Amino acid sequence: MKKIIFTSLALIAVTFAVEAQQTRQTNLYQYNNYSLNPAYAGFSGCTEINFSHLNQWVNIDGAPVTNYFNANTRLGKAFGIGADVMIDKIGMSNHFSSTLGLSYGIRIAKEHQIRAGLGAGFYQLRFDPTTAIALQSGDVIVDGGAQTSNALNTEFGVLYAFRGLQFSVSSQQVLETRSKLNYPGLEGYTLKRHYKAYLSYDLPVSKRVTLKPSFLYKGIPGENQFDFNLDANYNDMFFGGVGFRTEVGIIGRAGINIRKLVSIAYAYEVPMMNIAGHSAGSHEILLGIKLCKSPKKNVDDIAAIEPIHDTVTVVETVIDTMVVEKLDTVYLEKEGQTVTNEEVKRAMKTAAETLEFEFDKAIIRESSYEDLDALSNLLLVRSDLKVKLEGHTDNQGTEEYNMKLSRSRVEAIKRYLIMNGVEGSRIQTAHYGESKPIASNDTEEGRAKNRRVVIEIQE
Repeated sequence: MKKIIFTSLALIAVTFAVEAQQTRQTNLYQYNNYSLNPAYAGFSGCTEINFSHLNQWVNIDGAPVTNYFNANTRLGKAFGIGADVMIDKIGMSNHFSSTLGLSYGIRIAKEHQIRAGLGAGFYQLRFDPTTAIALQSGDVIVDGGAQTSNALNTEFGVLYAFRGLQFSVSSQQVLETRSKLNYPGLEGYTLKRHYKAYLSYDLPVSKRVTLKPSFLYKGIPGENQFDFNLDANYNDMFFGGVGFRTEVGIIGRAGINIRKLVSIAYAYEVPMMNIAGHSAGSHEILLGIKLCKSPKKNVDDIAAIEPIHDTVTVVETVIDTMVVEKLDTVYLEKEGQTVTNEEVKRAMKTAAETLEFEFDKAIIRESSYEDLDALSNLLLVRSDLKVKLEGHTDNQGTEEYNMKLSRSRVEAIKRYLIMNGVEGSRIQTAHYGESKPIASNDTEEGRAKNRRVVIEIQE
C-alpha cells in the first residue's frame, strides 16, 4: 500500500528514526542480557544464541518492526566473545547494524565478579521514499529518492555480579560518528550516544520459586526512560513477570525452558500513554538456545595444581561447603615417574576450592569442571584408587527434601567422574541430608559448614 506523507511528517519520521530508535527496543532483555551490554559476553560460561522479533505499535502504519540475532560464549576462563545483528524498519527508513563484542572478567574473593566489554561494528541507514505520495511538492526526502549512508557503531559496558545481584552500565554509539545523506539542505545525521543501566536481584522465596526485581534506565541527553520489573521463575522451567515503562505503559512477559536447552518467551506491551488511543500494543517473541558443555582434558594432563593441607573445609560461593579428607599417602606412576604426595595434595585442594553448585540445585557450576577433571585424571592414572562421596545439607527445608538434595548432588559428582572415564564401580556414594551436622544450624556460618560434600580417596 502506498503511503501518503506530508513534508512535515517526513521530517518527523527522519528525526524519530535517527534519534529515538538508533538502538534496538526490546521487552525481553531480562532473558537476554547480552542485548543490553557487551560485558555480558561469556558471563554465564555457556554458549547462548537468541533470535527476537518485535512488532511495535500494532495498527499504526509504518510502526517499527525489529528483528535481531545475537550469540555469545566464553573463551577460556576470563574472556568472552559475542556477535549481534539487527534489522529495524521504521516507516520509510531501514536500519541495519552488525557488531562484534569482546569481554574480560575477573573474580575478587571468589564471590565478586567484574567484567568489561567492548563492541565495534557497522551501522547503515537507508531511506526509501519511492512508494510515497507527497501532497506537497518540493519535499527533499521524497524527491531525493532512495539514499544509503553508513557509520561506525561502537559500544562499551561494565558489569558487577555478587551472588544474585547484577549491576551493569553501558553506552552504545560511544564515538557518536556522523554520516551524511545526499538530500539537499539536510546536513545528515549523527549516531547519538545512548546510555543504559541495569540492576537486578535473584530472591529465592522457596525451594522452587525465585523472584527477580529489576530496574532499567535508558536515555540520550535530554531524554530518559525507566523500566520497573518483577519477574518470577518456577523450577527453572516456567518464568514470567510484569513491568512498567515510563511514558509507555505496562509490559507483561511469560516463557518456558525446555530441558534447560531451549527457551521461548513472549512479551506484550500495553500502551497507556501517548499513542494508547491509536495502537493495539507491541508484541515480541524470543527464541533462545543455551549450550553448556563440560570441558574434557587429556588423561595424562594433571598439571597446574595448587598446594593443599590434608584436610580442607571451604565455604562455596553460593551454597556449598566441601570437606576433603585424605586418608592415605598416594603415589602415582606416570611414564616412569612417581607422582609425589604433594602433587596429590595439590590436586585435592584445587578440586575442593572450586566445587560449586547452582543455588539450591544439583547442577555443578562450570567453574568447577577443570579441577574435577584433574581429579578424574588422577583416578584414571591410578586404576587401583577408589573414591567415596558423602552428601550433607543444613536443616533448612524438610528432611525429605534435604535427603533428596544431598543424594542428587553426590550423584551429580559421580556422573561427572564417570563421564570423564572413571568406572562407576570405583565410586561409592552416600547421602545423609541434615542428619549429620558438623556445626550449629542456628547460624548462617554453621549452616554453610553443614552444606557440604565429603570426598574420601583411598587405595
